[in-house]
Amino acid sequence: MSFSIKSAERFSTVIEKSPYVVEDPLVKTQYVSKGQNIVFGRTLKGEDYSNLLYIGKILESTKGKSYLGADAWLDTTFPHVIYITGTRGSGKSFDLGVLVEGISKLGKSSPIQNDVKPITSIIIDTQSQFWTLGYEPREGIPANKAQLDELKRWNLEPNNLASAKIYTPPRSTKFLGTEQTLQIRPKDVRAEEWCALLGQEVYSSQGHIITATLENLGDSNFEIADMITYIANDRNWPAVAESSRNAICYKLDDYRRTNLFSANGLRIKDFLEEGTCNILALRELRNEDKSLITAVIARNLFDILGNHHNKKKTANFFQKPFDGDGTPDRIWLVIDEAHVVAPSDRISPARSALVEYVKRGRDAGLSLVLATQQPSALDDQILSQVNITFSHRLSFQSDINAVVNRIPTKAVRNMKYSGTSLSDFGDMVRVLDVGQCFLGDQASSRTVLLQIRPRVSAHGGYSPF
Repeated sequence: MSFSIKSAERFSTVIEKSPYVVEDPLVKTQYVSKGQNIVFGRTLKGEDYSNLLYIGKILESTKGKSYLGADAWLDTTFPHVIYITGTRGSGKSFDLGVLVEGISKLGKSSPIQNDVKPITSIIIDTQSQFWTLGYEPREGIPANKAQLDELKRWNLEPNNLASAKIYTPPRSTKFLGTEQTLQIRPKDVRAEEWCALLGQEVYSSQGHIITATLENLGDSNFEIADMITYIANDRNWPAVAESSRNAICYKLDDYRRTNLFSANGLRIKDFLEEGTCNILALRELRNEDKSLITAVIARNLFDILGNHHNKKKTANFFQKPFDGDGTPDRIWLVIDEAHVVAPSDRISPARSALVEYVKRGRDAGLSLVLATQQPSALDDQILSQVNITFSHRLSFQSDINAVVNRIPTKAVRNMKYSGTSLSDFGDMVRVLDVGQCFLGDQASSRTVLLQIRPRVSAHGGYSPF
C-alpha cells in the first residue's frame, strides 16, 4: 500500500469531508487519477513514480475538479530548498520528522516511501527533540498513544530510522548513553566566521588579528590555545595595540574552556555515511554557537559534495570509471528554528555559508529544509531559492507577509471555512488547525491545503492531531 494506480491499494480513506472549500480552481497539478495521487516538487514524466515520500492528504474541496482525500507525495530526486513556517505547536517540527522519515533508511519497509533511495541527512536540532526518530512510538506514553491511534486510522505501521546517530556538544546533557561527542576543529572555521562569533567586523583591528593569526597557523591542526599563544606574542604584532589583542584572547579563552573546539574534533566527512540521519542536539548551546556549527557544516558540505560531483561529471564526460570515496550523491541539511542560526537583524556565522549553499548547492546535490516560527526574522537572502513551502498557522501579519513573498506559486485567493468566505490569505492561514498547511510548489498553479500524515517514528514533542 504505497503509491499505486490501483484504488484497492490506496491508503485508508481518512478525509471524506472538509470545512475548507477553495474557490480558486486548481488548473495545474501533477495528478495521477488512477489511485488518486498528487506529486509535489517535480513534473512527472511518463509513469516514473519512483523516489517519492508520502506527506499526507489533500484537505480541501475545490470548485470544479476536487481532489479531496487524494494522497500527497513529495519528490526526493531534485535538490530542494523547503521552507516550513508556523506558530509554536502548529506542526512545523512535526513536518521535519515526516520528511526525514521519508528519505531515511527505516527499520522495516513502509508505504510512506515509494521506491526511495535513502538519503544522508544532518539535522540542526536546536531543541534537541529529534532523537526519537530512532524509536517506534510507545503505548505507555500518552502522546505516543494518540499517535498510534492515528497511525491505525491511516493504516500505517509504527516504524523507526534504522540508522540514526545523535551528537551532543561537551558538557551538554546526555540522556541516551549512545550519544557521540560533537566538537569542531578550529581549522574548519573561517576568519569571517570567527569574527561573527566574536562580534567583530572582518575589517576591524580585531578582525585583522584573527585573519592574520589563521594565515600564520595555516592548515596545521591547531587548537584554540595555539591561536591565543600566537596572538599574545608581542613579537608577532609590532604595530597592533595590546588592548585589541587582549580582547580577542579573552573571548577565545572563553571558548577554549567550553571544549566545543578541538583539533581532534569531527570532520564533516564523519557525517557522510550513505542513508544515515545525523542529529545534532544543540539545545544547551548559545545561539551564536548553533550558528557557527551550522556554518561549518554547510560550507564543508558545499565543498565536499561540489568536488564529488565535479569528479563524477568529468569521469562520465570522458567515459572513464568513477573511483568514488564513499561520498553520497545527495545530502539534506535540516534546520529547526532557522531564525536562531540565521537571523535577519544581525550578523551571524551561518549567514554567508547558507546563502552560498542555497544559491550554488543544486549542482552539488544539496537540499536544505528550514523551519521557523518567525518567518520575518529569517535572513531573506537564504530564502531566495525556495521552491517548496509548507505554511502552517501564523498569527502576525509581518510573518504572514514574509511567507507569502516566498511562496513559489500563487496563494489561494478565495476560500470558505465552515461556510464563511475568506478573501485574505492571512485570514486563511490563521484558521488552520494543527497539522494542516498550505503547500506551494512550482509544479502547481496555486497552493494546496494538506493534512500532514502522522509520524511513524516516535514524536519528541506534542502530537499535532
